[in-house]
Amino acid sequence: MGSPATSLAAPIFLRWRQERWPSSTSARWAARLLMALPFVALGELASHLGLAAPLNAQLHSHAAALQWTSGVGWVSQSYPPLTLAIARALPGGAFTLSLAGAICAGILIQLTIERLVLRSVPIRVAPVLVAGIVFTPVFWYGATQDFGAILTLTLLSVALTRLLDFVVNRSTESGFVAGLAFGAATMCAPAVPVFALAGGLATVLVSGEGAPARELARARAAIAVIIFPSAAALAGWMFLQWRFTGSWVASFTHQSPGFFSFPGGVLGSLDRAVSLTAHDLVLAPVLVITAAFLLRRRPLGSLACVLPVVCVIADQWLGVPLSQTTTVLLLAIMGLTVLPQHLTVSEQVVLWAGVAAQCGALWYERIGDPVVWSWFHHLV
Repeated sequence: MGSPATSLAAPIFLRWRQERWPSSTSARWAARLLMALPFVALGELASHLGLAAPLNAQLHSHAAALQWTSGVGWVSQSYPPLTLAIARALPGGAFTLSLAGAICAGILIQLTIERLVLRSVPIRVAPVLVAGIVFTPVFWYGATQDFGAILTLTLLSVALTRLLDFVVNRSTESGFVAGLAFGAATMCAPAVPVFALAGGLATVLVSGEGAPARELARARAAIAVIIFPSAAALAGWMFLQWRFTGSWVASFTHQSPGFFSFPGGVLGSLDRAVSLTAHDLVLAPVLVITAAFLLRRRPLGSLACVLPVVCVIADQWLGVPLSQTTTVLLLAIMGLTVLPQHLTVSEQVVLWAGVAAQCGALWYERIGDPVVWSWFHHLV
């Protein structure tokens, strides 16, 4: 049983706090593997036709080039370590990374459908809502051609959905899972610590109803549970590279050359970050609609939609952005995972209009990622 993380009364009776869909572990993994099969086939097709995008091949080449047994100079070139370690461990090169990405995609789809089902969305409806994201070129590309992106996205999705369960439903287990997922994702992308920090902030913004001293102690504990794994992973890696390379940020600047560079000045970089994020939000209108639903019901709940957007802006500004593929899919998926329960008829109409608009936007080439569309046109 989870113990309270805060004394905030849950807004609804969440009897499903410890339920899962499907209910058994074997059934869940069977569903995930079944959902991964179309992407396995797509990756195989792209590989067979010689149309695989270069990202997985570059990742595999990068991992293979690291000389982990010769000195310690590899530290400055081995971020993100988790992604590179997986790429180094898996045999078969880029094609195997494509298969691993397909499995991540199956896990992500199952978790998103599960979240909807446990929020009282009918089982026949939930897959249709998720299909509005899945049956798009950007998802196909991320799932089969960019293992780093889909792995980061899956870990972030786990972290953010479990964070919601921790803050709203007071599930301690979910808090620990969220923290660990943030920690693992930090070893995949330098953009993740900002999300972990925002998660810790979310636990503070949830005001308690108990004695101030007790609430302060609970808030400190909740912040530590969410932030510590990511902070420890980041600090440990920074110390490691400082100790052996003399630079705290060598591997980060190798991964993201714009790290803390602020081209155009601090304000100019911020303006550019806001503009780029606004463009990505055009491709994820369901998140905006969900924020409006939450604002009407529980204004504080709209933070679940606002904070990820703020994090994306902050990462763009700091020079460690997620890829556009990861950003668009993350915002689109978050729009579904934080959807409130028991929508009215008018809200359902607006939601379905938003899902249709989102699917249409993701299929509209002129506002999409040119890399994705170049790959897709060659494929078809």
